[in-house]
Amino acid sequence: MINRPEYDAKLIGHNLKRLRLAKKLTVEEVRRYLGLGSVQAVYKYEAGKSYPPSDAIFALMQLYEADIYDILCGCDQRPGITIVQMTQGRQWKKMKTYYFIYRKCIGGKAG
Repeated sequence: MINRPEYDAKLIGHNLKRLRLAKKLTVEEVRRYLGLGSVQAVYKYEAGKSYPPSDAIFALMQLYEADIYDILCGCDQRPGITIVQMTQGRQWKKMKTYYFIYRKCIGGKAG
């Protein structure tokens, strides 16, 4: 069985802040967009003290025009994955390779 990856909350928080600043948005604007009661939640996400819930991650991806790799890994550590047609045996081997690349990207141990 494949082990569940571990996510680096500090790295995710850093990426969320970097993406927000790149869009020139304030914490208050992000708070309003997410429909949160206070800016403290946004500050916690960006400090890596807590993870945003999945619906907030999807909303932030849309707001920041980013994808999951931008948030989990950062744009510099993005794995290069391409889709190719191949036999089932080769496809499994390729998927396993992508899995190891992904695990390395998020800082987990592959395997």
